[in-house]
Amino acid sequence: MKIFIAVFICKILYFIGKRVGKGSSLPGKLVLKLFPDVLERLSLPDIVIAVTGSNGKTTTTEMIAHVLKENGSSVGWNHEGSNQTEGIATLLLRIASFSGKVKRDAIVMECDERYAKNIFSKVRPSIILVTNLCRDQLTRNGHPEFIEDCLRAAIAAAGDGVKLVLNADDPYVSTLALSHDKKNTSDFSGVNVIHAVLWFGVNPASCATYRCGMYDDGAFCPVCKARMTYSHRIIGHYGSYDCSVCGLKRNTPDVEVTIRGTQKDGSLVFGESVAHGDGSFVSNETEMHVRLPSLMNAYNFCSAVTVAKAAGISIPDSVKALDRYKLTSGRTTHLTLGDRKGLLLIAKHENTFAYDASLSWIIEQKKPCTVIVLVDAISRKYITGEVSWFWDIDFGLLTDENVKNVVLAGRYANELAMRFAISEVEKSKIELVVDLSGLREYIEKNTTGEIYAVTCFSDKVKLLGALE
Repeated sequence: MKIFIAVFICKILYFIGKRVGKGSSLPGKLVLKLFPDVLERLSLPDIVIAVTGSNGKTTTTEMIAHVLKENGSSVGWNHEGSNQTEGIATLLLRIASFSGKVKRDAIVMECDERYAKNIFSKVRPSIILVTNLCRDQLTRNGHPEFIEDCLRAAIAAAGDGVKLVLNADDPYVSTLALSHDKKNTSDFSGVNVIHAVLWFGVNPASCATYRCGMYDDGAFCPVCKARMTYSHRIIGHYGSYDCSVCGLKRNTPDVEVTIRGTQKDGSLVFGESVAHGDGSFVSNETEMHVRLPSLMNAYNFCSAVTVAKAAGISIPDSVKALDRYKLTSGRTTHLTLGDRKGLLLIAKHENTFAYDASLSWIIEQKKPCTVIVLVDAISRKYITGEVSWFWDIDFGLLTDENVKNVVLAGRYANELAMRFAISEVEKSKIELVVDLSGLREYIEKNTTGEIYAVTCFSDKVKLLGALE
């Protein structure tokens, strides 16, 4: 009777919420308050995939769900993005029968990294993907090693026999396998380092031209704190690392992706590492064309394919499902102002890794352009005016000769201007537009080239509205 009432309440509230544009977490929140143990009573399918980490959760969750559906499975996933415990409860209860059986072949859950332990103690995943770990939302997450500890506790809460899928290029993520290999098996995904470094314009024989941002996370081993060496480093702390003291090093990926083609019409080539004599090599190469061939999306695609492989889907079948796939989550949006084209890139506020990746992608296009940086509301959920994270973003990337104008917009434009005052960007390129009602007119009259805008989910609608 308890399950019947819980499912009934959730379905009704979710139905009402959808009609008013809400309801992705409130139904679960109410039901959990009434019946705290209801999730443990549900009957789940054999495949329950959890996606967590600092960046790429929403995009990768959508990709995994799409691959599973294209290969014949019915899938439940939290496409609204509500990734805390209440959102997971809403997802599961709304697709459950009144007897408590979740009516899907597979579940794919995007899980907030801070709430993962609580979620996994109630809903046991069969596969856990950790995309990456970096400085993110400093007001609640602090240092990446703190989140590493949170995820280590979450994996322990999931229990024995869980398959881990980890980013081989991220040393913080790789360490999660060390204390759990005896209980769980691990698969690793990664980017073909040499090809990716060549592709993204860094000398593969040296790290001298690499920009590690305003701080250097990854310089010290997350296990023993000794200084690590990198044979190649791509972005942030991603790369081929090695600690001579404790032996931590990049694992050979089980699934690896190489970036080929041009930025306009790129492709990813997937390979599966198989044992061969003393080592391993990449075999069974399969090519996939992508709509947005960027480095971070290469990682997202590779993670999705690796998870699908862990769920029993072959690499060719996964690649076929994702070939030319267009995301529906709105992480990139095309812009048009008169005869000028552009792109809106979503980069989480308080996440300097995301900003650095977006700025790097803009520079890689090698097109004369105007770059808009909009910060009007830092968070959709937390009331905060903390902007120290501005100082950690590598805005010096915008010194590139193709960047003709930099427009700082929104409520925090003056704070951004203070940060730019000590950057290498020429002051003549920079302009402030605090009032968004004048943004379109300023862009049309005073700027040139392609238009690239970088902002967060919380400000996306404001920016699109200002440019309409």
